[in-house]
Amino acid sequence: MGRIADEDVARVRDATDLVSLVSETVVLKKKGRLFWGNCPFHGEKTPSFKIDPSTQLWHCFGCNRGGDAFGYVMEAEHLEFPDAVRRLAERAHIEIVETGGSGVPTGHKERLIAACTEAAAYFHRQLVAGTASGAGQARDYLARRGFGSDVAKRWSLGYAPHGRDSLVRHMIDAGFTRDELVEANLALADGASLKDRFFNRIMFPINDLHGRTIAFGGRVVGSGEPKYLNSQETPVFHKSANLYALDRSRNEIVSSGTAVVVEGYTDVIALHEAGIRTAVATLGTALTERHVKLLGRFGTRVVYLFDGDEAGQRAALRAAEFLDWGITPEAGSSRVDLDVAIIPGGKDPADLVTTEGAEAMSKVIDGAQPLLRFTIDRRLEEHDLASPEGRSAALGAAAAVLAPVRGSLLAQDYVMYIAGRLGTEYATVERAIPAKRRQPSAEASTQAEAAAPERRLSAEEKTERELVRLAAIAPSLRGEARLLLAEGAVGGEKARALLEIVTSADDAVGDDLYTRVAETDREAAGVLAGWLVDASEDEQVEYAFREVAARVKEFALGRLISKKKGELQALDPAGDAESYDRLFGEIAELQRERAAIRVRPRAGTEVEAE
Repeated sequence: MGRIADEDVARVRDATDLVSLVSETVVLKKKGRLFWGNCPFHGEKTPSFKIDPSTQLWHCFGCNRGGDAFGYVMEAEHLEFPDAVRRLAERAHIEIVETGGSGVPTGHKERLIAACTEAAAYFHRQLVAGTASGAGQARDYLARRGFGSDVAKRWSLGYAPHGRDSLVRHMIDAGFTRDELVEANLALADGASLKDRFFNRIMFPINDLHGRTIAFGGRVVGSGEPKYLNSQETPVFHKSANLYALDRSRNEIVSSGTAVVVEGYTDVIALHEAGIRTAVATLGTALTERHVKLLGRFGTRVVYLFDGDEAGQRAALRAAEFLDWGITPEAGSSRVDLDVAIIPGGKDPADLVTTEGAEAMSKVIDGAQPLLRFTIDRRLEEHDLASPEGRSAALGAAAAVLAPVRGSLLAQDYVMYIAGRLGTEYATVERAIPAKRRQPSAEASTQAEAAAPERRLSAEEKTERELVRLAAIAPSLRGEARLLLAEGAVGGEKARALLEIVTSADDAVGDDLYTRVAETDREAAGVLAGWLVDASEDEQVEYAFREVAARVKEFALGRLISKKKGELQALDPAGDAESYDRLFGEIAELQRERAAIRVRPRAGTEVEAE
């Protein structure tokens, strides 16, 4: 995926009416200049979700979320910003070009998706109504797995005929070009002619998050190699960015908080048909870090199910490469728990759920253990813990697993666990952990900070927050706000950072101001949205600003007085009388300045007194 040009983002924003967008899923009622409705992001009976059509911004004072149309789609569909832009571009029928990526216009991508959709329909007809022997064998295989015609219909399963150009001929007749078939990886160039990419295979359509077919997985009918053949990378399909059945599973994953990852298409279908609708599968590759992050957008726990055979055990151990800072408590809201479960009896998930039922499978999932614990136990089991040499080797192997989370609370707990298993000291295990670990990203740190429990703001924090709000809704006050920043009067880091963004936005207001802030900090923009939606024509805003600015200066003087009092206490009045007297005089002058501010007549401000 490439970068979307700012001009295209602006075109999509201008073409999207927020009220119309939200009305597709939320009942809105107009009250005054605002539209109100029940918030779609948290359960409520009294509307607290509002939209300002003049600024095209929304805010909920119940859950304190807010933003623009992109932010709404990001929250509603658990998308990242570029995906939200693509989603709204499709809705508005706007072509966007992404630089640094495929560079393929959205209209061309739509043609490739249409080709895959048509191919899926063709394959499905061949499976359910085909008279060729291969089609019958495909139906027999699916029936043996418990997948009858109703399952085939629900999952759009298909059959690629044995003829090596049957799909090509059908697609050309349907109006698709040679280049489109090759680019969609439905056909391969064979000199001047084309041949089908898939033949004599049971076909599993692969969909994107919106349920559109973008690729295929094919299982050979009878014997043949490779047993499974998947679409190669195309402008609309990337293996590391997609998971089989995630379009069907994501709402269930959001509800339950758990995603179940298996290794095969038939495993996914069997689990879904048994009522376990949080299952997804990788697409011919092992689970990747990008897959984990993708699932982390919808849930907080990923259970990786492995077959009980030897290959499954090896795959489970290889999964340890996904252990990173994201599994620690310090990761905050970006934390994703990685668990692993081995299917007992050497079975695969489909076998277990078919022979023993959904309850047995649910027990396996519920009994999954943390991947970190699983990996440590397996490494310890590889050594003879009865001998000094075995314990020494086991110490190094087990401690190495903790390197990615070194320094976290989780690592501390497992250091104690390993020490107990080996009968050694905590410090011995801690020293054995390799020093190198992956540091949390800036984004993860921000999310962790955002996930911290909310606390009551101090009077000073409330005052500075109000100062930023007033500067945001009244551009005429931003010059004076910049002076306060230059004087160092704004002490809070968050307030100072947001005020710097607001005051550098010239005379931008409403959605223009929101857009500028969002380009730098979307979390801060969410806070700003609430202020802008609530903003009214307040004739007293300038007066309110004067009061708040005075209060900010008062707090700043208080900080300076406290600092100088500390310096004064460190002096010897007798041995350093000159410096002591000078500093005492400075403190007295500062106290007079603060007192003068305090006695100014003030009214109309709702800022709490100190």
